[in-house]
Formats: sequence, C-alpha cells, structure tokens
Amino acid sequence: MKHIIRNLSALSFCIALLSGCAADSPFRSLFGKDVSNDYSKSDLPSLGSTNFEPIKISRVDNTGTLVGQKVIAFRNDLTKLQESIRQNNNELQKVRASVIDNAIDYHNTTAAMEAKLQVGTTPGNPVMYDMLQKTQNNIVVMDENANTLNNIYNQAVSDLSVVNNLQDYIRATYSVAGAIDEDHTQLRTLENETSQTAILINSLLSEVKSDYARQMDYRNTARHYLASLDRAIKVGNFGMANAPVAQPRVNYYQAPQAVQPVQPVQQQPLPPAVQQVSGKPLFVVKFNNRNVNYQDSLHRTIQTAQGKNPGFHYEVVAVTPPAANQEVKDLAQTQAGAMFEEIINTGVGPDKVDILSKTSESATGAEVQIFVK
Repeated sequence: MKHIIRNLSALSFCIALLSGCAADSPFRSLFGKDVSNDYSKSDLPSLGSTNFEPIKISRVDNTGTLVGQKVIAFRNDLTKLQESIRQNNNELQKVRASVIDNAIDYHNTTAAMEAKLQVGTTPGNPVMYDMLQKTQNNIVVMDENANTLNNIYNQAVSDLSVVNNLQDYIRATYSVAGAIDEDHTQLRTLENETSQTAILINSLLSEVKSDYARQMDYRNTARHYLASLDRAIKVGNFGMANAPVAQPRVNYYQAPQAVQPVQPVQQQPLPPAVQQVSGKPLFVVKFNNRNVNYQDSLHRTIQTAQGKNPGFHYEVVAVTPPAANQEVKDLAQTQAGAMFEEIINTGVGPDKVDILSKTSESATGAEVQIFVK
C-alpha cells in the first residue's frame, strides 16, 4: 500500500516541519520511489534494438560480356545502397540513445518536482518554474528526435524503392543474350544479396515507424503531464484544485506521535498514515481511455451514501497493475484527484476524504475505487 494523502495542504505543513529535522533526507515521489534515478524500463519509451548492418557483398569478376558488365554495375548500385543503409542505421542508433538519455533526464526532473509538490511549496515558486522549463526543453528534444526518426523513415522508403528496382533489373538480365555460365552464377549471387538487403530495409522501416509512433505518444503524454505540473506549481501543491490550499494549522503538530491516525471524531486534518484498503468498493471506474463520463453517477452515489450517514469517510484509491508504466500511474493518480474534487463538490468536507494509491493483480489498467468507512 502506498502513502495516503489525507489532506494535501496539511500534509505540506507537517512534512515541511519534519524536513527541518531531517534536511538531508531525499524527497520521495508520489509512488514512494527515491527521486534519484526515479524511473524504470517501463517508464521509458520502448524502442527497437536491432542494429541494421548490411551483409557483405560478394566479389564479382569481369567476364568481358555485356551481362558481366551489367553485373559489375549492379554490384556498384548495391554498394551505394548499402552505404545509405549504414548511414541510416548510424543515425537511428544515435537518436535511440538520445531518446533514452532525454527520457531519463525528464523523469528525474519530474520526480523531483513531484516530491516537492507533494510536501508543498510556495505558490508560483520560481525554482519550480525553472525545473518546469528544464522539462520543456526535454519536450523540445523529444520533437527533434521524432523529426530525425521521420527523416530516417523517408530515406529508408527511398532506399526500398531503389532496391526493388534493382531486383527487377537483375531478374530481367537473365534473359539478355550473350551471357556465359559465370555471368548467371554471379547474377544469382547478386540477386540473393539484393533480396537480403530488401528484407533488411523493410525491417528497418518497421522498427523506425514503431519508434516514431512511441516517441510521439511519449511526447504527447509528457506535454499533458507538464500542463498538470504547471497548474500545481501555481498553487504550490501537487493536487492543484483537488484539495483546498489553505487549512488550519493551529496546534497541528505538537509531538512526533502526531503522525499516527487520530480518532475520526476530530475534525482537524490528519497527517499521512498507512492503512489497508479492504471491503467492497462503493464506486469503481476503469479508465481504458481518458474520456470516461462518471461524474453524474458518482454524484448520485455519494449523495445516496450521505443520505444514509453524513458522517461517512471516503477513500479515493488510485489502482494500477503491479507492472504499470508511468503513463498508467499518472492517469490513475490524475483521475483520483479529479474524483476527490467531485466528492468535495457534493458537499463532503475535505477532512472526510482520503486519496490513496495501490497496486492490484486484478487491475488491467488505470482504475479509481472509492471506499466508504
């Protein structure tokens, strides 16, 4: 079970106070990972890994016939084509390395921002905006890498056209009169090598197309997330509009044991604690896409529950599979925050709503579950 965020503003105060006693302690992200190297392979773009090195072309001898001269010309054409493939491959390996290095830098920066916004900071903190600008620069690099992949793809399409024409020319040459047996032997060898080169180009095209699509998806997700961070920086809390900014702080943190849960009858905000979510959820939404219309149903469910017992306490739980990537985690977290706000809008006090996160083997994607206590 991950850390519970019972009230973001109060949480900001109490952790900030604790940090004065442990200034050397690293911030932690919303999912409990250290800021340093705060990423896993599932967080990074999943790129291809093939090294597209062309095969070695066999040597040919000039037989002195017309067909023999064509064989030499075909071999020269294939040699030039393979040089183009090598250049494309070199560019591809470079851009793949750039994509991963840039993604690691992006994740480390956003993890530090998450951690700071989790504990709270001053609204519009310029240091946070400097970090946001750094991530915007990461977006620029993502665009540049996508453009490079697109250029590689276009060049490979051109190479494929050349190799297809070369195959046609080689096959047509078998019917040219005046050839000797050695000419046809060399033609068959060259035809085989040209076919293997065509297969290599097709494989390169397939991987570059996939890499480009994944990089664009990754870029679009990053842009969406940075917009959320921008809103959070303006108010100084990761939850942005998901929780009130100002809350009473009088006599809130008198002793270390105050971090333990207190009895529900107390109305002041509670510090974070770790609990187990159990029982059947009151309300569940599976976010197979971002546009799920649940608001009306949620309002009716909460109003019905409040009618039965106005003292109910609600737990809004962001649920993801154990192996979920960062995009799925971000989606579950964002939607949990949105549901928090929807519950508050029904008239439930913010001190009666917790935001939690957990992983579940039964989850197939991002989910939000609401429990009542």
